[in-house]
Amino acid sequence: MYKVIHTALDILFPPHCAGCGSASQALCASCARATAYLGKECFFCAGPAEKNNICGQCSRNHDFESIIWLWRYQNEKARTIIAAYKYKRKSALALPLARLLSQKLREHNIPRDIVVIPVPLHKNKERERGFNQAALIAKNLGLYSLSTVAVRLKETSPQAWTESRRERFKHMENVFLITRPETVQNKDILIIDDVATTGATLSELARVLKKAGAAKIYAAVLAHG
Repeated sequence: MYKVIHTALDILFPPHCAGCGSASQALCASCARATAYLGKECFFCAGPAEKNNICGQCSRNHDFESIIWLWRYQNEKARTIIAAYKYKRKSALALPLARLLSQKLREHNIPRDIVVIPVPLHKNKERERGFNQAALIAKNLGLYSLSTVAVRLKETSPQAWTESRRERFKHMENVFLITRPETVQNKDILIIDDVATTGATLSELARVLKKAGAAKIYAAVLAHG
């Protein structure tokens, strides 16, 4: 029924690109190219890094094999697209965004048998927004996804822009719980989220996944910065 309704709505009201407003599709190829980030830098310290986007020093302090992102959040068009997806409920963006992430995953040789876990929203936030934006992208990646294994135990401020890096990491301690550890034990995990700033959210979820017995941890986000 959901697909039928949305197909009918697309016929009556053709989608417009969230980046430029052109009447074509939810995200046109031009806007996808215009926002692309092609650099190689460490996700955590912004220093030089190899293909996995984590420098040698930071890799010793974090649980990730690799962190991938499509765009710099400072890019105005990227922010416009993400805002349309998250706050204007443009759920049609989930598929093109997932396709862009899939291409990045292939470029970084992320294993196809990986288990995808989206960053969970607190139940109050998900009820307010109507959907979990990370979970919807994860579902459209075409990989095995576990959207209910990780739960968020407490609400946190959206991006905590006023906090220092140290405060942000402290703020995220013990926020997540893995409800069924047996489903992640000895499995390679790909964490999906929309925006990452300091990496505190990703790092805390990676920590509890490791504690639950996960093997290698990867992460992919739409935007970083």
